[in-house]
Amino acid sequence: MLRETLVNIIRTLHRERVFALATFVLLLVILGGLGFFLTESPEGMSTPLQRFGEGIWWAVVTITTVGYGDVVPKTFWGKVVGVALMIGGLLSFSLITATVASIFIERKFRRERGLETIKETGHIVILGWHHDGETLLNQLLHRLPSSVPVVLVNQLATEKMEALRAKYPDHEPLFVWGEHSREEVLIRANVRHAYKSIILASRQEGDTAADVDQRTLITALTLKSLNPKIKILAELLRSENKPYLERAGAEQIFIRGQYDSSIMAGAIASPGLYRIMDALLNAEGYTIWAVDVPSTFHGRPVKELSTYLKDQHEALLIATYSEGRALSLEDLLGDEPSSIDEFIRSKFVETGMTHLFGRAKMEFHINPSDSDILGPHDKAVVIASHPPDL
Repeated sequence: MLRETLVNIIRTLHRERVFALATFVLLLVILGGLGFFLTESPEGMSTPLQRFGEGIWWAVVTITTVGYGDVVPKTFWGKVVGVALMIGGLLSFSLITATVASIFIERKFRRERGLETIKETGHIVILGWHHDGETLLNQLLHRLPSSVPVVLVNQLATEKMEALRAKYPDHEPLFVWGEHSREEVLIRANVRHAYKSIILASRQEGDTAADVDQRTLITALTLKSLNPKIKILAELLRSENKPYLERAGAEQIFIRGQYDSSIMAGAIASPGLYRIMDALLNAEGYTIWAVDVPSTFHGRPVKELSTYLKDQHEALLIATYSEGRALSLEDLLGDEPSSIDEFIRSKFVETGMTHLFGRAKMEFHINPSDSDILGPHDKAVVIASHPPDL
C-alpha cells in the first residue's frame, strides 16, 4: 500500500514536470557555485575545492532568498552572477510552488467529484442509489466501526453527495462517480481489494424493471471477475431473476419492498443476524407469534409468564404490547400549549369528538423487565415453532 502510494506520487510529480524543475534548480546551483568560483577569491580559501564548496553554499543561500550575508560577491562579475541566480531562483521556486499547489488542488477537485481512485482496502462498496439509499447508509454507518471505510458509487450530483457526506463527519463515506456496472468505475472504487459490496436496484430515466435487474446482474458478474472473493449482496425488482443472480455469485439477494433498509444494513454489517431475521420473518421453522396473555397471569410479573412459556411451550418471550383505551386527541397534541393545538382542539369540541375514530392507544415493551406487571389488555410476542395454545 505504501509502495503503491509512493509510486503514484512519483508518477504525478513526473507528469507535472516537477522533477524537471528540480533538475533545473540543481543545475542553477551548480552553475552559480561555478560562477562564484571563477569570479571570487574568498579569504582563507586556499584550495579550489574549498572555493567551489563556498560557491555552492553561497548559491544555495542566494537562490532560496535566505541571504545570510556570511559570503557575498565583491567583484562586478560576481555580482552579475548573483543577480542572475536571484532571478532564476525566484522564478524556479515560484513555478515549483505553483505546480505542487495545483497538484493538491486538482486532487481535491477530483476527490470531491468522485474522480479519484480509492486507495482503501477491506472496504464496503454501495453500488447505485435510490430514494431509500440514505436510510440504508445511515443504518449501516451506525452499525459499522469507523475503521471500516464505506465507498459510494453512483451518479449523484456533487452538491448532493457533499451534503450527504457532511452528515457523517466521524465516518465520512468516500465517493466514486460513475455508472456502477462499468468495469473502469469499479476499478476506481478499488473493488479488487474490497471486502463486501451491495448492489442497489437503482432505476435510471427510461429504465424498465428488466433493465434494472439486468444492470444488477452485469455488475455482479463484473465484480466477481475483478475480485472472486468479494461478498455480494444485491437488490432485485423481480423475484424471477433471483436464480440468475445466485449463479452470478451473489451471497444474499433482496427483493425490493420485501425488507426495509434496517434489515438490509444488518445483512451488510452482520450476515448471520440477517439470516436469523429472515428465517423469523418468513416462518422457516421458528417464527414470531403474538398471543393473548391468559387471565391467570393478569396482575402477575412478566417473569412468571416468561418461565411458563419456556417450560410448557418452548416459546421465548421477547416483547409485550397492549391495546388499551381509545386514542384521545390529548395523546396526539403537544405538551406545550400553542395556537395550532388550540385551534384543533376547538374544532374537535365543535364536532363533539373526544376520541379518534375508535383507534386504540398501543404501548409496547421490547425485552420487558421481569418485574413488569401484566394487564388485562396485554399481548405477548414470542418466538416459537408454532403459536402457543394458552
